[in-house]
Amino acid sequence: MCRPVRIDRITVRRDRIVCEVSVPDPGMRCTTPILSRRALDFYPTLPHHACINEKGRTFGAVIEDTSVPHLLEHMIIDEQVRRSSCDAASFTGTTRWIDEDAGAARIEVSFADDLCALACAKEAQRRLNDAMRRCFQ
Repeated sequence: MCRPVRIDRITVRRDRIVCEVSVPDPGMRCTTPILSRRALDFYPTLPHHACINEKGRTFGAVIEDTSVPHLLEHMIIDEQVRRSSCDAASFTGTTRWIDEDAGAARIEVSFADDLCALACAKEAQRRLNDAMRRCFQ
């Protein structure tokens, strides 16, 4: 099965998970309006996430033109919020390219429960790959 986005390794730290991510195909490394809409089918609250970026104060300002690993970061966070038993749950994350030419990125996301965070990363990756396969076929 084709996986446009791979989580190659996850390290659990005291307060966050660190995901080493690869997007091998250069044509699939950036979001598009179509991919963004597909992601919103699963996670309709993504545009409302707080996000430090060059275009605005929310993820919605960049969702249609950002790195796919950045989208995955926000999907992992959204999945954790959904599964949290605390109404005031708050999660933070960062994404950066380790080697953009090779499609290698590092995502760091805070968590309340490490096992839940691992399951959320896996689910977000599955949903993102499903959305990408439908967009880029």
